[in-house]
Amino acid sequence: MKLKVKVTIRQYLKILFSLAYSKPIMIFLVCFALLLVLWIAFYYSHLLNIPEPVIYQYITLLLIIVIQPTVIFTTIVRNYYSSNHLRETLDMDLTHDKIKIRGESFYMEILWSKIYKVVEKKNWFLIYQNNLSAILIPKKELSPEQIRQIQEILGSVKTTHE
Repeated sequence: MKLKVKVTIRQYLKILFSLAYSKPIMIFLVCFALLLVLWIAFYYSHLLNIPEPVIYQYITLLLIIVIQPTVIFTTIVRNYYSSNHLRETLDMDLTHDKIKIRGESFYMEILWSKIYKVVEKKNWFLIYQNNLSAILIPKKELSPEQIRQIQEILGSVKTTHE
């Protein structure tokens, strides 16, 4: 099955933010930030008799809701623009034994048996080469028939992570 794939910076930001904030530690931090917001809001609204927040609560809140997303955002943008492979239009050929990818500056063939893992998200197929690096296939530009064919191929793949 042949595909043409182009991942925009906007798409790349969306998928990486969603992957980052789906990790248990990130969910915990966001919930903790919400508790801090509630604490501060209840204190200043005088709805509950709770202790006054001190500078540490404000610093923690700033780190979680401003600094952390900013660092994640700048890292994603820097990674996207520093990698020619991410910005290129890719011609992919998925067969039952390997995936072939041709970009404007590279050519790569990977046997399915050497793939770390395959993940299907609502709007993406992620083909991980290791635990940090994935080949991204956005479903947005695929027909329902192409999505079904990719699901069939990826469903038969035995990866190194299994």
